[in-house]
Amino acid sequence: MRIGIDIRSLSANRHSGVEEYIYNLLPALFRAGREDQFILLYNSWKFSLTAEITNWESFSNVSIVEYRLPSKLLNAALWSIKKPRLDKLLGNIDVMFLPNITFFSVSESVPYVVTFHDISFEFFPNFFNLYRRIWHFLVNPREKALQAKQIITVSNSTAQDIAEVYRITQERISPIYLGLSPIFFGKPETNNFLGTPYANTAEEWRIRKIYKIPEFPFILYFGTIEPRKNLVSLVKAYDEFRKKSKLNYSLVIAGSKGWSYKEIFQAARLSPFRRDIRFIGTIANKDRPVLYKMAQLFIFPSFFEGFGLPPLEALASGTPTICSGSTSLLEVFGSHTLMVNPHDPSEIAWAIERALTDERLRELLINEGKKYALGFSWTKTARETLEVLHKAARTEI
Repeated sequence: MRIGIDIRSLSANRHSGVEEYIYNLLPALFRAGREDQFILLYNSWKFSLTAEITNWESFSNVSIVEYRLPSKLLNAALWSIKKPRLDKLLGNIDVMFLPNITFFSVSESVPYVVTFHDISFEFFPNFFNLYRRIWHFLVNPREKALQAKQIITVSNSTAQDIAEVYRITQERISPIYLGLSPIFFGKPETNNFLGTPYANTAEEWRIRKIYKIPEFPFILYFGTIEPRKNLVSLVKAYDEFRKKSKLNYSLVIAGSKGWSYKEIFQAARLSPFRRDIRFIGTIANKDRPVLYKMAQLFIFPSFFEGFGLPPLEALASGTPTICSGSTSLLEVFGSHTLMVNPHDPSEIAWAIERALTDERLRELLINEGKKYALGFSWTKTARETLEVLHKAARTEI
C-alpha cells in the first residue's frame, strides 16, 4: 500500500507537541509497515530538510518529495481554490495521512486520515490571539473532520469532544494514545528526595550552566508558554506556597513562547519571589530526561489538553507530578499523579507543599508513576495507526 504523509509542519523547525508526535511516530510507523511504501510531502521556502528527516530515507520503504513553495502562498491556494491536491504532488497513493490539522486539499478519490490532538479552540477561543482564531476559521477543522475517512485522536476525551461537537459517529474515530520517546528508556536513576544533597554529576552541572538553573531545589514546568497552560495560576500558587511553607524552592518554567505569553511574564515580574522564578527557554531533546530527574517536582496545571506528553515524560523520569484534573489529563494520568483544580491556585499551592513534604506520597508517586509511564510505546501507537490507515484505504469511497 502506498501511504502519503504530510510533514509540512516540520518546516517550522520547532519541537512542540505536534512535531514531537510526528518525529516519534513516523520511524515507528515505517518499521511497522515494512510491506507498505511511505511517500512524505515536505515544503518550505526557507528551510531545507533537516538531517533528522533525511535519515528517514534510510528506510527502504520511505521516500521524500520536497517542494520549495512559499507556505503562505500554498496555504492561500489550498484554502481558496482547493489546489494543488496534496496526493497529486506525491503521485499515485492509496491513502493520505495528515498528522495534524492545517490547510490541505485531497482528491475525492483518495481517502484521508487526520489526527486531531485536541479541539481546545472550540471550547476556549479566548486562549488564542486574533491571528490564531482567524487561522482556525480559515482551516475549518469541522469540514476537515466531516470529510475524513477516519479520524485519529490522542485520547478518549478528544474523541468524545469531536463526536459531540462535530456530530461524527464513534465508528469513524480511533483514540490512540501517544508513546514515550526512547530517550526516556535509559538506565533507571533515583530521583532526589527532599533534604537529600544534590549529586553534583557532570551532566547536572552542564544542564545548570547551559540553562542558567539556580543551584537550589526546584519545581519544574515544561511546555509551551501560553494562556491555555494556566501559568498565571501556577505563579500565584507558587507565591502562596512560598509564603505559607517558608520552603525555598525555585520555580523553573521551560519551553518556547506561544501566543499571548506577555501576561505570564508580567505575573512573574510582579511576584514577591520573582528572583526565584526562571524562564529557561526551549530544551534540547537530549537534555529533557536529565532536567526532569533534577526537578524535585513537576507540575502541569493546563486548562485543556488532548493528551499531555510532559507529564508522561516526568513520570518516566521518576519525578513526582501534579496535574490538573481536567479533560484528557484526568483520563490519562488520574490515578498516577496528584490531581488539582486548575482554577484554584490555593489548591495547587496545597498540592505543591504536600508533594514536597510527604515522603510516603512522594515514594508512591515515583514508583507507581514510573511503572505506569513505561507502559507507553510508540511501537504500539504506530501499529494502531497503521491499522487505521489500512482500514481507511479499504473502505469504499
